[in-house]
Amino acid sequence: MTAYGRGVTTFPYGTLSAEIQSVNRRYLEVNVNLPRLLTRFETALRKKVAARVGRGMVNLFISWRSDAQTPVKVLPNLSLAKGVKTAYEQIAYDLGIDPEMDLSLLAGQKDLLLFEEEIPEEAGFEAALEQSLDGALDAFLEMKENEGKTLSKDLYERTESLNGMLEVIEKLAPGGTEKYRQKLTDRLAELFEGSLENEERILREVALYAERIDITEELVRFKSHIEQFRQMLEKPLEDATETRGKSLDFMIQELNREINTIGSKGSDLAITQQVVKAKSELEKMREQVQNIE
Repeated sequence: MTAYGRGVTTFPYGTLSAEIQSVNRRYLEVNVNLPRLLTRFETALRKKVAARVGRGMVNLFISWRSDAQTPVKVLPNLSLAKGVKTAYEQIAYDLGIDPEMDLSLLAGQKDLLLFEEEIPEEAGFEAALEQSLDGALDAFLEMKENEGKTLSKDLYERTESLNGMLEVIEKLAPGGTEKYRQKLTDRLAELFEGSLENEERILREVALYAERIDITEELVRFKSHIEQFRQMLEKPLEDATETRGKSLDFMIQELNREINTIGSKGSDLAITQQVVKAKSELEKMREQVQNIE
């Protein structure tokens, strides 16, 4: 489910802002983008997101606008300097030139000086980061909840449509057997005069046909699946990371299985038309469920 949230915190060392956005994914994937100085907090931020989000590809962006100069410590890279000096002395010895090394040779070394930025009061930074992330997550989850309510309402209305189609199929189903009996009677009447033997043959054929096209079990299971689907939509989540999307998707697969069986058994054109409409509705529901955690 797509969503976005932003949180901003001002503290003694500047302003921290957290932006979080997500797109639908089957599992949870958290990507964290931090300023280099704050990378030490990545694991803690990742865990905090995972504690409140159950599924999706989540991108977290942290930015820091500093109001003060960050303390910088400058250290010499002595191992590099000694290595350069030793190499120069070896070259001077081999070439028979003055072994006194010009300092400009060291000055040209890219990594001769090492710069270390320090975070003052690390606990203060950590608290400000958590506050910013909490604000972003609150807005992020509120957006997801609002979208979830809209999707839930849409899906519930579609189950109402499916129930209406099911009622039509239930009314049409018994007529299939009677139509077949009449068709069989008419065909036998063309070949033979009415007799007790013909009547018995018709009854046997009709009984076998009625058994083959009986969709009572499929209708009962279809109704049960719809009811379970609705209960999943209505039941509150027990945990912040609980997901329902996979369960809802499974129920739609089961509904598709039953409606396909009904379509293969139904011999009435009107039943086939209702089956096609139901399958179209289920496909729309499946597309919507892909966006639900």
